[in-house]
This record gives sequence, structure tokens and C-alpha cells, in this order.
Amino acid sequence: MIVLVNTAQICGLGSAGVKQKISRMMCKIGEHVDIQLLRTFLAVAEHEGLRKAAEFLHLTPSAVSSRIRQLEREIGIQLFDRSRSGVILTPAGFRLKERAVALIGEWNNIRQDVLRRDENDLCLRIGATDVIWQTWLQKKLGTFVTAAPDCRYILRTGGRSELAQMLINGTLDCAILPEEIKYPGVSSQRVTELELILARSADITDQAAAELHRFVDIDWGDGFRNRMIKANHIAHEPATNTNVNVAWLGLAWLLRFGGTAWLPRAMIEDDIALGKLHPVAGINSIPLDVYAAINSENDIAYTTLRSILMPQE
Repeated sequence: MIVLVNTAQICGLGSAGVKQKISRMMCKIGEHVDIQLLRTFLAVAEHEGLRKAAEFLHLTPSAVSSRIRQLEREIGIQLFDRSRSGVILTPAGFRLKERAVALIGEWNNIRQDVLRRDENDLCLRIGATDVIWQTWLQKKLGTFVTAAPDCRYILRTGGRSELAQMLINGTLDCAILPEEIKYPGVSSQRVTELELILARSADITDQAAAELHRFVDIDWGDGFRNRMIKANHIAHEPATNTNVNVAWLGLAWLLRFGGTAWLPRAMIEDDIALGKLHPVAGINSIPLDVYAAINSENDIAYTTLRSILMPQE
């Protein structure tokens, strides 16, 4: 994706010494900047490493490294100091980070303006995983309509990773996910929690289920598996033949083929009452924090969303 940049405005922000050199470096970007290169640069800067940034962007480390080298070639200056422990920004990299956040924020504002029907129109683009829609967010829709009655809404659901990418790519104003999004220009705050319980189908005993027999691995976010093992004193990482990125698909698999999975209690209460699923005896539930990640560069959308999702502040 290519956007036009006012290089005269960018270059006018420099000062003596290193800042002058970096301002000249920014001028070398020219009239066209590849937004994807800048987004990759910001991810590496935020996560302080190519591998973690690659996981966040769902790219290979070599692809991330290639993008950074391309950006450094186009600008003509080194942006990171590399070592075995990771990468850190050079002075030029720090300066570029500040400008890149502003540039991407402006591009997101342009996209939002294009969606508006007139100058008084407000459009909010909100995404959440299926289980968050089902167990919490759909109950908040009345609050949205009351607080912003003239607003238009674009609502999306999808997997955790897909929605995170939509947020940082500027196609969502807010993503509500079971993890924080750490990215420049994105503000994440906890808004609620889900109670996850280990559930089993009727053809599996509690003992087998506690050992995660026929485990259906649902993507609840980075680090959840380690937390699950620690909280329940499970001595090994569960073996799984089934991995899904959304809860409804994991539930459908469990009901059709049987097995064991971590699922929100609120989502499976009816199935438990009907005897289709059973909580595994002796295994404690695990609270899963839910975060609203909001694009803070879009002032109107940011203020509106925070007032609705975080009214206590």
C-alpha cells in the first residue's frame, strides 16, 4: 500500500546534530512510502526482536528481516542495532518511529474520512472474536446505540490473529480480544473477563479429560497454554490433533466427535444442562482477561469507543 507524504512538513521538524541528519533521512523517503514496511518496522521496534515481531505479524522472521533491510536501503541509514539478544533502535530508528506512528495514524484518519457520508457522519468499525460477541459484546450493543444514536457501525468477527491484523492495518477502529495488542498508536485496556472451564464429552472420563485426552486446542491467545498447565499442575504440554482459531468451531467439534477443551462457561451452560458436556471434576476454572484495543490515532472514534467501553474512567 502506497500513500503520499508531505515531505516538506516532515523535514521541517528536524533540529541540530543528529536530528538534522534524521530529518534529511526522512526527506530521502521521497514522495511515496510503503505503509507495510513502516508497519513492520513499528512491530520490530515494539517487540524488540525479529522473531516476536514475525509472530505478531504472522510472517516468517526472514520476511520481516527482508522488509527491514528494504526500508533501510530505501532510507539510506541503519535503523536497528542487532545482537544475539535482539534488536534496539538506533537514533535514526527512534526518530523514524515517532514519524511513522504519526504517518500511519494520518492514513487511518484518511480511510475513516472516506467512509463518512458527510462531515457529521460517524462510522465505528468494531471487531471481536465469536465468543466475545456471544458472551459479552452483543449485550453492549444497546449501550452503543444509546450513546451514539446517529452512528453507523461496521461489525466484524474472526480469529484473534485476523482481527489484530485488521486493527493495525487500519480497517478496524477497535478489536476486542483475549489479549493485549502491543503496537504503537494502539491503546489496550481490560474491559471484562471470561471464565473458562475444562469441559469433556460424555464418552470421556474425568481422569482422561484431566490428562487432556483428545484435546481440542482453541486459540485463546499467547501464553494461555503455559498458564493452563501451571494453574492445573499439568506436567506436560497437551498433545492435540485438532487446533481451531475460534471457539464455536471447537465447540462444534466437541459435540460432534467428542473430546476435551477449554470453553467459556457462559457459552456451554445449555449443553451442560442437557448432559451433552460435563465440567471436568477437580479442575479449577481459569479467568481469561478480555481487552479492548482501540486505534488512538482516530480521535473521534477513540473518544466515543472509550466512553462506551470504559465508562468508569
